[in-house]
Amino acid sequence: MNSAIQKLPGAYAPAVAEFCDVSILLPADFVLGSFEKLSRAELRLRIHGDLEKPVIAVAGGVSASRIVADAGSEKGWWRDIVARGGAIDLDQFCVLGFDFLPGDRETARMISTADQARALAAALTSLKIKTLFAFAGASYGAMVALAFAAAYPARVKHLCIVSAAAKPHPATTAMRGVQRRIIDFAQRVGEPREGVRLARQLAMISYRTPTEFETRFNHRPGAGVGDPHEVCDYLIARGRAYPMSAERYLTLSDSVDRHCVDPTTIDADSLLMAVTSDQLAPVDDMRSLARALQTATLYEIDSLYGHDAFLKEAIIIGPVIKTFLEDRLL
Repeated sequence: MNSAIQKLPGAYAPAVAEFCDVSILLPADFVLGSFEKLSRAELRLRIHGDLEKPVIAVAGGVSASRIVADAGSEKGWWRDIVARGGAIDLDQFCVLGFDFLPGDRETARMISTADQARALAAALTSLKIKTLFAFAGASYGAMVALAFAAAYPARVKHLCIVSAAAKPHPATTAMRGVQRRIIDFAQRVGEPREGVRLARQLAMISYRTPTEFETRFNHRPGAGVGDPHEVCDYLIARGRAYPMSAERYLTLSDSVDRHCVDPTTIDADSLLMAVTSDQLAPVDDMRSLARALQTATLYEIDSLYGHDAFLKEAIIIGPVIKTFLEDRLL
């Protein structure tokens, strides 16, 4: 393999699916759009299957990683979509998952979706992959997919975009801005972990819908003033379970709000999937994206789960993705 590629240990589980983890050093002159340099410029990827098959890059929300499909004891974040016989079929395609910049030891604070796209392009060059058959992205990963297609039109044939638009809606930027200020404050008082937990709780409210909360949680006030209600217990638990560092949270949250592409520059054949209850990628914004793209089909989905539908509604979105991809193999 290329000298810039290092195989990582413990990455083979034939009982589930062949895969290999690699760490690719980015070119020495790789500079972010902010003119910062990464303290360790590398991109970590997981490759499922044979690179001789049509290659699909897959990316998800800011919390997602290269662990896309189940592999050994690891559970993939999109395992209901990426699997043998699944919507993105590991028997038909080679799938690349990757970890978003910044890495654990990187210090840069300002990273855009265009930077993520450039890092992926450099990694593909190291892997000798000239063109992706498709880039399937959801949420932040779909923003990166759009940025990649805009910057490298010859390097991707098809896009599957779930719950993302050409730029963020101001109301969603407002929500994330509050999250970042919570973390900034928590850092100043020496409680960065608590800041992340609170920011995550606020984020979960925007990921889901009022209707779901109404169906799941009872109105049972606590015994004392300030005691959490049932819905609060849920949010507190989700915040405590969230492992991201304050620095990484701030960087990726900021990256979402810096996202902006000109969809008229994208000529990849595109499938768009919008969720009518999504607060973060409003359906009207995705309709505008569909109109601006040169070739696009838009599906609108009703779901109880809002922005998290890409994780919760595989039974709905899976067949649409599967048909789109397999029709284009013919």
